[in-house]
Order: sequence, then C-alpha cells, then structure tokens
Amino acid sequence: MANQTFGKLLKRFRLRAGIGLRRFAEMIEVEPSNLSALEHGRRSPPAEPERLRVIADAVGLVEGSADWEAFFNAARKPGELPADVRQLADRKLVPTLLRTIDNQQLTDQQIARLIDEIDNGHGGSRHGSR
Repeated sequence: MANQTFGKLLKRFRLRAGIGLRRFAEMIEVEPSNLSALEHGRRSPPAEPERLRVIADAVGLVEGSADWEAFFNAARKPGELPADVRQLADRKLVPTLLRTIDNQQLTDQQIARLIDEIDNGHGGSRHGSR
C-alpha cells in the first residue's frame, strides 16, 4: 500500500521550496504523473537511500535536521529502518543496542535522553530538541 503521509510531506516540502510539480519532476527525473501519484499516496516512496537523498536535497532538506528525519521516517515501510540508517543494522553492536532498549523497555523519553547524552558526548546535539 502506498504511503500517503510521505506524499503529503513531500508535497509540503516541495511547495515550501517554491518548486512547481512539473519542474520538480524534471529535477528528480520522474514523470510528472508519477510524482503526482506519489504525492497523493497512490505510489509508494522510493526504497533506495540514494534516491531518497536526491529528492531530499532537491527540496533543500539538511541532513540531520528534523525535516530530514521526518522525510526518511515517512518513507520507511512498517517494520523497517528508515533508508538513511538501514546500513547501520549491519554494524556488530546495533542489534545488541536495539535488544537492550527493548529488554529494558525504555520509553521514548528515555531513548531521547540517551540520544542527547550520546550527542553531547560528541560535541553537541545534531537533532535539536525532542
């Protein structure tokens, strides 16, 4: 099933960037009818991280920003990691980290604090407020 939330978000970002549908379709090398179908939830978002990055860059999203995260989160299929972080699942300790979070039954607020602690230990937060 197509992701209507992704389409609405994409359209909002496109309009915010001041780009018309036909021009944007040309920029990202898709048919205008396919872009329209994507924006109206009749087509699924691209699954490939690089394709999503091209689209995100075209609407002016900044990697690591809240809009970037919302964009990639909206493009993901249920039960999958967002495309921009999917490769992290191959890192040795990531599954262990996720299992620990699950076993400890951390709340979203506790996970946000953990992220902030990690960010602050590496020169400040990249994610803004949670």
